[in-house]
Formats: sequence, structure tokens, C-alpha cells
Amino acid sequence: MNSSRDFELLAVTIQVDGHPDIPVPLAQDGPDDQARERWARPTTVSLREGAEFRVRLDFSVRARHDVDGLKFIDERTREGVTMGHRETHLGDYRPGGPYEVVLPPEHLPTGHLARCTYECTGTFVDGAGQELGRVTHALEITKDWPQ
Repeated sequence: MNSSRDFELLAVTIQVDGHPDIPVPLAQDGPDDQARERWARPTTVSLREGAEFRVRLDFSVRARHDVDGLKFIDERTREGVTMGHRETHLGDYRPGGPYEVVLPPEHLPTGHLARCTYECTGTFVDGAGQELGRVTHALEITKDWPQ
């Protein structure tokens, strides 16, 4: 799921200084459950260990009222175990957009134990705790930059 009636996630982009922006493909609703499952498979994004990166979120608010207390919850799991959880408060938004928010930079871990694939789930939640949107992708940490 990438949107609700009141919220539309337009794009998620990973930004690394000195490298081209990496768009994260958004899942699309299919005509039936089988097609939806096929579209929902996470796309893998590869980054070098120790890299500093930022996530840019582009979205619009389609509600007839303001969205108050919007936050983005980022959770990373590895083989079913939560390895990281971060909540970022994005603020209040009026209907309209598109809005662009760049999250604070973060560093990837280093070392051979960190080199693997993590499943990442980003969830948009309003101040009342209602889920407005979700995006999933896989993050592969590699020794060197992918070619």
C-alpha cells in the first residue's frame, strides 16, 4: 500500500553525496490479490557499508482537512529481527502539495557482519495514529559500491 484516500506517496528517493539519486519503486495496487502480491515484492537498493545517506519523501495531501502530527516511522529487519527503528516527526500539512521532506542523514554500519540485506518498511502515521501510507524495499549493504 502506498496511499490512502487522504494521502498520496509520490516518491521515495535515496540520496548519497557524489552518487546519482536512487529512486525506490513504489508498490502499485493490482486488480486482484495475486497481482497485488507480485507488485508488493520489495525492490533491492544497494549501498556501500559506512555510506552516509538521506531519504527524500515526496507526497501530497488529498484530504478535505489538514493532516496534523504527520510522522514517518522507519523500521529495518534482518531475518525477522528488528535491527533499527526511527520515528521522524514531519509536522502538519494542509491539503495540496506536492510536499518534499528530506530526512536527517544517517550512516550505514560497517564490517562483514553488517553486509547483508535488510527489509525496510516506512510508514506514514497521522497524529491520531491512523496509517496513511507505507513503502517497503530491501536495503543491501555491500563492501563496495555496486557497478
